[in-house]
Amino acid sequence: MSGGGQTSVSGIRSPNASRRGETRRVEKRWLNFGWGVHIVIAGLAVLLWGIARDMVVDTRTLQDAGRVRFELADSLDGQWRIFSQETTSVHLEVSGPIAEINKFAGALDQSPGRFAYRYEIAATDIANLPVNSRQQVTLTVDIGRFVASGEATVPSELNVRPVGSERIFQVTLERYIQRPAYVDLGTGARGQLQVQIPRTDGRPENRVYTYAAEVRLDKPIEVHGPASLVDATSDQQGQARLRVSVDAREALENFAKSKNQTLEEVLQGREVVAIVQLLPIEGVTVRYREQELGVAQVPVRFVFDRQQDYVPVSREFGVEIVLPNWLAQRGARVENLPSTIPVDIRVLNSQRTNFTEQNVHVRLDLSSLNRNDLEIESTEGSQVKRARVLNWYYSLDVNTSRLTYQFFNENVTAEQYLPIGEITLVWTD
Repeated sequence: MSGGGQTSVSGIRSPNASRRGETRRVEKRWLNFGWGVHIVIAGLAVLLWGIARDMVVDTRTLQDAGRVRFELADSLDGQWRIFSQETTSVHLEVSGPIAEINKFAGALDQSPGRFAYRYEIAATDIANLPVNSRQQVTLTVDIGRFVASGEATVPSELNVRPVGSERIFQVTLERYIQRPAYVDLGTGARGQLQVQIPRTDGRPENRVYTYAAEVRLDKPIEVHGPASLVDATSDQQGQARLRVSVDAREALENFAKSKNQTLEEVLQGREVVAIVQLLPIEGVTVRYREQELGVAQVPVRFVFDRQQDYVPVSREFGVEIVLPNWLAQRGARVENLPSTIPVDIRVLNSQRTNFTEQNVHVRLDLSSLNRNDLEIESTEGSQVKRARVLNWYYSLDVNTSRLTYQFFNENVTAEQYLPIGEITLVWTD
């Protein structure tokens, strides 16, 4: 056999054979996988960049994200109170990985006030502080003495502290004081009221009584509370002025009910004692002097005297007409009606100037007049109707809060003060 050429036998490449075909196959494989590899590499790069970014240490200021709160120790309760603002917001300076900062800031945004500093004021804090004329002291505290509190927890990776300029805080305390007190009845100490006493014939009789009221205490009382609140209740003599809501009529009626007596029987005895509620003063306690027992009610003694100082008064008053709806809708008018009616009664001498149109009204109240009760006359050739009204009365409407009165005739009442005589109603159907 000739040895001039080398051939491949059974797939075995000759040592001098060409590698071009194999190179082309390798390049083709790289082309098939190249784009996928590049995408994976790019994704890993982004991921690594994000992880690296979140691990970067940063410092950020969170506006009004924290709270500083002062509290009183139990031993100071009832002796002092916090007069200034108890809670103050502060800016927080947060250092650490960006991811943890973002998470912490988000939690505070959702629930403001969750991160707080607390300081409990003890007796030793104010023992040597000067008290001013308003019974107040001012305490200065560095936030380093505060204790972290609240629901929010700080991750170990973060360092949280108030902004540097917000480390020093001041709080003003006010002392509790006590002061002698008395109950001022004001305008309720004296007055008068009108009482209707049933007569034997069943008709009411108006009587007027004056009354004088006073507080009857077995022990002296005092007030106890913050100095500014106690001062606000005190008079020029340095005594705290307490008030009650006095109602002589209510006291009289309740007393009669509790004793199962009539008003006349109670008034014959002249004296009534009622337990009256003190008007509360927010933040101030009323108590018996030098005792812890609080006082919420006080006994008030009323003494009633019947008033007999009546004088006669007389005056002309205009008449107000009250029509039933069915006549008012038809524009009815009243004929034969005088323009004014004389009113002659007795009033208390002290109330003579109140006998005016503002306190006395004369009415002709026809509101209960029924059409079927009238004898109606028709005018021939028209729709005009006429009806006479007899046996009706003028009535009086008297402001009893300004006028206490009596009639000269005991058979006269405010509802049936004076008969009208005869009037004519005229209307058009």
